[in-house]
Formats: sequence, structure tokens, C-alpha cells
Amino acid sequence: MVAVALDIETCPLPVDGFSDTHRERYEKELKHEQEKNPECSEAEASKRARSFHPYLGWVCCVSVVRGGLGSKRSDPRSWSASTPSGEEQMLNDFWDDVQHVVKRMKRHGEELVWATFNGKDFDVPFLTARSSHHGIAPTSQGLLDSYPYGHTPHADLSTIWPSSHYSLEGMCAHLGIDSPKDGMDGSEVAPAVANGRMDEVQAYCERDAVATYRCLKSVQWAL
Repeated sequence: MVAVALDIETCPLPVDGFSDTHRERYEKELKHEQEKNPECSEAEASKRARSFHPYLGWVCCVSVVRGGLGSKRSDPRSWSASTPSGEEQMLNDFWDDVQHVVKRMKRHGEELVWATFNGKDFDVPFLTARSSHHGIAPTSQGLLDSYPYGHTPHADLSTIWPSSHYSLEGMCAHLGIDSPKDGMDGSEVAPAVANGRMDEVQAYCERDAVATYRCLKSVQWAL
């Protein structure tokens, strides 16, 4: 079995570009974010509200790492865009490359499992919504699997112990895996992109993908 661990990073779209419909959605998401995190400033709540909804934000980076569950992994690979205008080409390149990998694995008779952390609720819906916005069709049905009680062909590690509330960082600590959050966290992604520090964003996204892959290897009994 070959695993491909995936992580994405997102950024907020500018409010002044929203349609009336999306502005209504933005106001609802902003209110929800302010109620959930009353300690946040309005500016921070606005950024979070837009970064967490695919109608209000965009994908700036996708990273994957691939490897056998009983062997070594490859180096991470990333697709990134420094502005919203580059998102379409980035997503098109990503899905093209996924299609090539899936076809090659089928030819060799290899079984593929995707691994994410909270990917069934966030990463994959965000990724597919943004892809559809650009008229791009996903090329892996396995990644799109969202059945909450199964772990193949998509293992969402946040559902391994469904009664618990934990983060990827918490899971790593529990399993003795290095934290992927050293040096950056999600709140710093948008400012880093705005300041042209895409290399830092990509490195952060890749650390999350590697951590997800390593966690999957530790709980592969669930597959």
C-alpha cells in the first residue's frame, strides 16, 4: 500500500471583490468567528472567516508526500500561488499531476490511500470548491471519499479517535513525532504570502504533510 499525505494552506480574498451573495456569506461567517473567538480583533476575525470558507478565500499552497507504509517516503512536493490570480494554474497543475500518479499506480497494481488531518471536513471540500470555481475537475475519487467511518481510500486522521478533540500538533506529541508547527502557524500564512515569503509557507505546508504521513504510519492498523 502506498500513502499520499496532503495538506493545504489558504488565504483570504479581498472583501471589496465580493458579490452581494458572497458578502452576505462573509457577514455570517464573520459573526460566527467573532462569537467563537471573542478575544480576536475584528481584523483577525475577518481574516479567519475568509480563510476558512472557499467562497471567501483561496488556496495558496498544496503539499503532498508519498511513500509506502513499510518503507521510506519521498521528498515533499508542493504547488503554490503567490496571488489569487495564480490559483487556477496551480490547481490545474496539481490535478494533472495527481492524474498521472493515479494512472501509474493502477498500471502497477498498487493500492493508494490518501491521508489528511481534518481533510474530509476542510482541506478536500476547500480544494474541490476552489477547483470547481475555475472549472477544474478533481482527478482522484479516492481523495474525495468523505465517509466518516472508513479510512480507505481516504484516511482522515482526525477521525481515528472520534470522541477526542485534538490537533495535528497534539497527535504528533501523543505519538512522539516532531511538531510541524515550529517556526510558523496557520495565522501567519496570509501575512507571509502578502510579504512574498512563499518559501516559508511552502516549507510549513510540507511539514504538515510529512507529519500527517508519519502519523499515518503510526496508526496504519486502522486501515
